[in-house]
Amino acid sequence: MPLTSVMPVAMPDLANFSLHKIIYDVDFDDVPVPGLCAAFYRCPDGDRILSVGIYMSDGVELFRAWGYVDEAHCSYHAVSCADGSLDGPHIGCPDVEVLTEDETVVGIAVSTRDREYFIPLPRGVLR
Repeated sequence: MPLTSVMPVAMPDLANFSLHKIIYDVDFDDVPVPGLCAAFYRCPDGDRILSVGIYMSDGVELFRAWGYVDEAHCSYHAVSCADGSLDGPHIGCPDVEVLTEDETVVGIAVSTRDREYFIPLPRGVLR
């Protein structure tokens, strides 16, 4: 029997946060993804500041990640599902892969709990 217990974690209530900044063409591992933007919100939490990043393509939320600004990585993340619900929270940063074709970024793959991928395409990219 495991000696640790997992406490339920709620997604942050954005009503308590203020917009900090918006970044366009967000990069992962130094590779910019055209059309992917992120809005970052912040909220004081005692002596620390909690940050939530909401990542979107064409105005559709793909995933959100949150944690404290003094930490190098996300504490938790949640991935948007096809039905509009959020799958999460999950511990740590989301699993994001930049997708390329002929050395051109065509989107990202974000893993869901079922190991399926939601693949948003940047504006102007057609399949």
